[in-house]
Amino acid sequence: MATTIQVSDTTKQLLDMLKEKKQAKTHDMLIQQLVQVEMKIPASMFGAVKGLKKWSKEDRFEFHEL
Repeated sequence: MATTIQVSDTTKQLLDMLKEKKQAKTHDMLIQQLVQVEMKIPASMFGAVKGLKKWSKEDRFEFHEL
């Protein structure tokens, strides 16, 4: 679903220039890139669980059902 966001003419011109510089296909993609950088969101969140430690052999044996 699309949403309309109102911006000034100056902001639109700046977004157009940055869109070209970043080679973004759409303004939406450009804004997503900017937000990801600002919020320090990694490109892929796969496997990222805050505070999760790496599994050891002991962990695997502990949770293995016989």
